[in-house]
Amino acid sequence: MITITAMKWVLAFAAGQVRDHRARWILNEVGWSYEVRLIDACDLASSQYRKKQPFGQVPYLEEDGRPTLFESGAIVIDVATRAGMLIPAEGNDRSLVLSWVIAALNSIEPYLMNVAEVEYFMEDAEQKEARRPAVVAAAEQRLSQLEIALNGRQWLVGDAFTIADLMMASVLKIARRLDLLKSHSELMLYQDRCLDRPAYRKAVADQRATIDSHEMADMRFEEARRTAG
Repeated sequence: MITITAMKWVLAFAAGQVRDHRARWILNEVGWSYEVRLIDACDLASSQYRKKQPFGQVPYLEEDGRPTLFESGAIVIDVATRAGMLIPAEGNDRSLVLSWVIAALNSIEPYLMNVAEVEYFMEDAEQKEARRPAVVAAAEQRLSQLEIALNGRQWLVGDAFTIADLMMASVLKIARRLDLLKSHSELMLYQDRCLDRPAYRKAVADQRATIDSHEMADMRFEEARRTAG
């Protein structure tokens, strides 16, 4: 049996965004059943959890007889490869798919997360105002470069949806949440195509259902802080 980890609860802006939705999405796409282990702050900080996810994040994927995998991109690549779905088995297109998966995580996501950090986590108004223009401009530049590279095509590689599109569309959820896609109509249409899949809709619905059924107290933040202190 496959088990993935997911947060019991997150703030409203993060619902539907937490990266376990990527693991759920690919598992739904290939039709593999899985269980979800719900995690709180104490779990994330524990040495037992860190042995499986060194950075105390979600998700990890655990499966009998196999090493525990962490990092959503690695999970997506592994599941797609083993299932023989959404990634070519060999050849140039496989190499291109892998390039775009890494590009989503390395060349797009960090720039969007810089904007998210300013919007959601910076408390000092002056510092926020000073930093925001630079990080927004950098994110906009990367989105423009992506739009040029897409060049009106339906999908990033070949004639069908692949994990390159799964990962890129997932990363672009951050941009849409931050209203960064409003000036990039091609990317909005592209993302809409990617997210109009039953496997994605179920992944996000399941994640949101878990979050909606819990509250902040379930995360045990205070207990985790006391233990760390």
